[in-house]
Order: sequence, then structure tokens, then C-alpha cells
Amino acid sequence: MENNKLILAGSGYMGDAILKQIENHRHGLSIIELARTEKKRAGKIKSIKIDFDNIQESMDYINNSKVIYMAPPDNTSNKDTRIEKFLHSVGGYKIIRFIYVSTSGVYGNCHGEVVVEKKMVNPSTDRAKRRVDAEQQITKFCEDRGIDLIVLRVPGIYGENRLPMKRINASEPLIIQEQSRVTNLIHVEDLSRIAIKALNINIDGTEIVNVSDGTAIKTTLYYEIIYKVLKKRLPNYITFDDALKCYDAKRISFLKESRVLNTEKMDRLFPDCIEYRHIEEGIKASL
Repeated sequence: MENNKLILAGSGYMGDAILKQIENHRHGLSIIELARTEKKRAGKIKSIKIDFDNIQESMDYINNSKVIYMAPPDNTSNKDTRIEKFLHSVGGYKIIRFIYVSTSGVYGNCHGEVVVEKKMVNPSTDRAKRRVDAEQQITKFCEDRGIDLIVLRVPGIYGENRLPMKRINASEPLIIQEQSRVTNLIHVEDLSRIAIKALNINIDGTEIVNVSDGTAIKTTLYYEIIYKVLKKRLPNYITFDDALKCYDAKRISFLKESRVLNTEKMDRLFPDCIEYRHIEEGIKASL
């Protein structure tokens, strides 16, 4: 009989979307949610408040489960000490499968080139370096214990309450189209479908999978489509160099990277999971 116990570790925005998908499609899962705050959930979902940086309590409920790990790394160093503590806490229990939600940022700046999963990682930001460390830790953990592992390398996630509305409402200037970098996106509902399907697909060992809506897009065009859907007037345009002077540091760090994710493996392993291949439809659904 197929095991149906699911642990959502670090359940936040994506965890909410996964639970919504499960509720809508009656997957027959017994779910335990681990989050920084205990949440009131309908049905038999058990929500547990946990401090991932200081786990003291027994985690025997992990035994004989499948785990989707979504907790972001801490930012104290270039190592992910948070996942290190989590793995240490669950190391004595039987885990059937791990799904780790990573980032496509591990590839670094690829200057707009197409990126396949076999490409060597080359993180250029501290947050991406922490993700590489986390991938390495969880890969070793699973290999040592014979646990199947799926690493999802995820680009920018958008969806309901996850559009750049603050920047839109402030009419922040956009980089001229010719100088805008290429980015990749995925709607949170599509990512949730992939994560749920990853629980049961047939794999042997470790699989690393690029995920996105399959259509790379220039960042400026993404914003222009949001303005179009909202029927708002477009802001002013500036050069890339001017953007480096007025955008915040986090936004600049994303703009300095450009890549096109190859999603052939995703399409093979997770067919029919991507509903929003057209960004405009995804944006309309998010509003």
C-alpha cells in the first residue's frame, strides 16, 4: 500500500498553494504542516509550530513519510545551517522521499544562454550559494540513506498576492526593452501541481529538474503585461545603467542574472502540470 503521509516543511506561500491543490483534488494524503506559526487548517491537516533554527522536540511524526522541504536558508553565512539542523533532527527516521524546492539562481549569470540540469552550478549571490550548499547537504543525506530525492530548481514564483504591485503602484521606471534581461517564471499553482506529482513519480535515486512555465521572458515585458492587464499607464523607461542607480539592491541582484531554463525534463516527468504557459493568463488568474 502506497504511503500517504506528507510533511510540508517550511510551509508558507507555496505550502498554502499545495494545500489548496490537495483540497481541490482529494489526493488522499495525511498531512502535517511545519511552519513558524501554527495555522488553523480545515479537515485533518495538522499544523505544528516549529523553530527550524532551534529544534528541540521529538520529530517522530516524520517516520514513514514523504517530505516537501520549502524553508528558505538562514542568512548568517554562505551555508544553509537551517537545513543542516533539520536533517540532523530527522536523520533517525525513515523517510520515503524528499522533494527539495531550490532555486534556478544556483546557475548564476548565464548571459541569456539555455541552461540544462547538467550545467555546473555557479552561484553569484549569497542566497544562491546557500541554496547550493543546501542541495549538496540534502543530496548526501538522501544518498547515504537510500532516499529518493527530487530537487526542483525554481525561478521567480508569481501568483495571487505575489505580483510586484508595490513597484507597479509606485510607477517605478522600466528598463528599455533592448537592455532588459531574460528571466523565467512559474505560477504558484503550477509549481504546487509539480510538487504534489513529484511525491509519486517513478525515479531511482536523485533527480534535478528545472521548472518554469516554459517561456522565458524579458523582465520589462513581464511588467508591461501586468500594466496592460490592470489597464494602467506605463511608467517611464530608463537604461540598464540608470536602473543600477535607482533600483534596490535585491532587485539589482536579480537583474544582473540572465538565463533560459530548459524544461524538457520537467515536461517529460510532469506532463500536464503547467496550466499557465502564457504569462498574461497567469497574471489574470493572480488578480
